Amino acid sequence: MLQQRSEDGAAFLFSDYRKTSEASPYGEIASSMAGLSEEYASYEVIPIRRGLHVTVSRFSARRPLVLDFEIAGAPIDFEYWLSGAGQCRMQGMNPAPSVFRSSAGAANASYAPNTSGRCEAVGDTDICIVGLSVDPSLLYSLVGEDASCLPPRFRPIAEGEGRDKDKFSVTGSLPPAMQAACHQILSCPFDGECRELFLESKALELLCLQVNALAPAHREIGRPFAPHETDRIHSARDSLVADLKNPPSIATLARQTGINETKLKEGFRRVYGTTVFGYLRRHKMEVARAFLEAGEKNVSEAAYDVGYVNVSHFICAYRKAFGVNPGEVARQCRAVF
Repeated sequence: MLQQRSEDGAAFLFSDYRKTSEASPYGEIASSMAGLSEEYASYEVIPIRRGLHVTVSRFSARRPLVLDFEIAGAPIDFEYWLSGAGQCRMQGMNPAPSVFRSSAGAANASYAPNTSGRCEAVGDTDICIVGLSVDPSLLYSLVGEDASCLPPRFRPIAEGEGRDKDKFSVTGSLPPAMQAACHQILSCPFDGECRELFLESKALELLCLQVNALAPAHREIGRPFAPHETDRIHSARDSLVADLKNPPSIATLARQTGINETKLKEGFRRVYGTTVFGYLRRHKMEVARAFLEAGEKNVSEAAYDVGYVNVSHFICAYRKAFGVNPGEVARQCRAVF
């Protein structure tokens, strides 16, 4: 077990990013975490190619997370919260300390070299975060040297002109397609070279979806949602997926959350990148896949538990979502377990 770093018992994470070879224009992540037992936490950096890394962080609610961190060099980081909630107090981003809060369904982007601070868990749910770290120069090359498809604050960094003044941190919502890519990374079914190829394809897919989501041309035109309106959309989402066998209608959701139907529909498109029932369908497929991959249920049971009466309809929906029959997934996972 690694030793505690802080006197008050907080764990400590140090991360740096810099070039390690003159043969490549891209850097590599060097990081270390101390003070967390493997029984309660894990932090993995997965090199995909030079300049592109996937990170997977898991923290158990049995030991609430308190993590001090120091970031020296940094790439552009994307962070996808699949479960749990937390808050981070960061120094060095702005003249005054900044506080950022995230929870399941959040998608964050940041460029934060020469910063430090403390992250703490909020609530009693296990935290799972998939991260994507990309070298600014690699991002520039992957978008075809057309930085106009990136948000304005990304452009000087991607073009190699980033300075401390260009640091940023923004928070958005995790669309279903990106959530699916994250889960596929976590449940990679391959080993060896096939695993490397699969993870690279999923990391590039996730990066493509992320750039597309950030592109100015894809942003909705209109008055931005106020924080309390966004909170109501999140509340509507929670109500929508609370009972997959008997989901509420749009009218019921609107009434429960105190927002009119038009605003509710618009809100789902802005916050989650899809319609209300498009989100519900995708969530059902994600839950069903989790059941099948864990070996907990057969196809019929998984279909019933996510609200499908007709198993054939479920099989068609699953194949459309993931490109594979659910029965094949169930057989593979039974063979593993």
